[in-house]
Amino acid sequence: MQMQYVAIFHANLNYAFLTPDKYERTIRASYEVIFDTFKKHPTQRYVFEASGYTIDTMARLTPDVLQKLRDAIAAGQCEFMGAPYAHPVMANVPEEDAYWSCEFSQRCYEKHLGFRPESWWNPECTWKQYVPRAFAKAGAKYLTLDFESYMNSSDKEYAWVERNRTRDMYWGGHLPWYPLDPECKSLHRPFRDLVPGLHGFCRSDRLVGKYVGYFLGKVSLADFVDNVKKWSGTDRKGATVIIADDAEYCGTTGYYYVKYFRDYDKCFMVDPDAGKKLDKLIREIKKIGQMVTFKEACELEAVPEPYYVEDGYAWHRTYSEVWGSTPEAQTWDPILAAMRRDYKAAVQPIAEGRKYAKKFKTLVEDFWFHLTCAANSDGRWPAPPAKTCPFNREWVLHEMDLAKKALAKLKKAVADIPLPKEKPFREDPNAESGYTLHFTDKPLQTAADMRKLNIYELSHAIYYFHSMVDSGVEAKVTRGKSMLRAIFDEFDRRGMKGIRPAAAQPPPRRPR
Repeated sequence: MQMQYVAIFHANLNYAFLTPDKYERTIRASYEVIFDTFKKHPTQRYVFEASGYTIDTMARLTPDVLQKLRDAIAAGQCEFMGAPYAHPVMANVPEEDAYWSCEFSQRCYEKHLGFRPESWWNPECTWKQYVPRAFAKAGAKYLTLDFESYMNSSDKEYAWVERNRTRDMYWGGHLPWYPLDPECKSLHRPFRDLVPGLHGFCRSDRLVGKYVGYFLGKVSLADFVDNVKKWSGTDRKGATVIIADDAEYCGTTGYYYVKYFRDYDKCFMVDPDAGKKLDKLIREIKKIGQMVTFKEACELEAVPEPYYVEDGYAWHRTYSEVWGSTPEAQTWDPILAAMRRDYKAAVQPIAEGRKYAKKFKTLVEDFWFHLTCAANSDGRWPAPPAKTCPFNREWVLHEMDLAKKALAKLKKAVADIPLPKEKPFREDPNAESGYTLHFTDKPLQTAADMRKLNIYELSHAIYYFHSMVDSGVEAKVTRGKSMLRAIFDEFDRRGMKGIRPAAAQPPPRRPR
């Protein structure tokens, strides 16, 4: 059996410094080159990911290139991967906004591709516990994950070396690297049930950064392949993600020279040799393995542990807050938050309520569309001392204005309809526990279920079952204590041994 490799080309026309006059040439120099080159290698599969905005723009400007994508998908060679419509940083927007952005993309894909994709790209791999729920609600079954974020959140020896302790550092690539064993299962195996029914697979900076360097002429093909060999390990039943970065670098200089040299004149310059470079890369990878789809990788035998990443993590060993700390984000995000609060207080209970939802559906979706588009990350990027692109800023400001107008229309439309009376909060008397904070959709019925919880969920489960112990109801007290013992047994199994609280202590042995 050959080694299995996954190549994901991330297409985003909402990119910083990618202005509309460069859209068509970027599509043809990058995306079309990818489709045409892989067609010469029909046994090698690949993943093309694009936001809804990108697909809508391709349909408008280059329908012939979009048809090539459709043909590659129909032939089974290309797996199409979805992404939020206007490339928001998912951890920097509420769960509801995150879902809507994915849903708007799904409608775009249905319109132009004829289906709703199951595999999804998480922009910048930013994380909060609700992020996978938002993707799953929109129909995702497979999600890109970040290896370094996982290891820094889950492995104490690894994190002592690699954890970025500076939350204002925008890229952690020069920080020390842990001497990782290439056989590490988390690099080659999927994770099951991030939330029920949603699986994922990790990409790693140990591999994917070489892709950009190769197409920019800064890394030789031999070095690229040697690095793939190094991190492949020997697990032939696993897989390795070897490309998971901007598709635009295959064909243009992308945003590289802005990012590293503040040279604003060299962005998205066309590389006429990109097709030859990609062809050579595919030929070399064919010698050492087989290129497969992301879905195939996610269906392999999984890592036995649950996937856990701390809130706020992002790829490149940094944090989602760096995207939220730029001057543009600091100015705009409070405005979006104020609009959101106004909508939820004065409009949503009526316009999305059962009685009027159908009547106001178009206006509601118009508001959500423009509000979520205004969260586009690239209008807020790059961070100082670099400058953001005027076009990207103006695009976001235009979407903010449209969201404001949509909200005004909604408020006028519901002005004469009284808000429904708020129902007083009542704890469900049939609820197993009095702990009312929602922290997981996974089952909490048996001791075996505890093994499937990540650390966030396991920590909340302590309080969930302590609420039962504190209930005073004998059957609940007994069950709560039993489950607390199971939880702390699971902490022990994971090497997190400590002193247990009294309710989790095993009962004393009776003397014989």
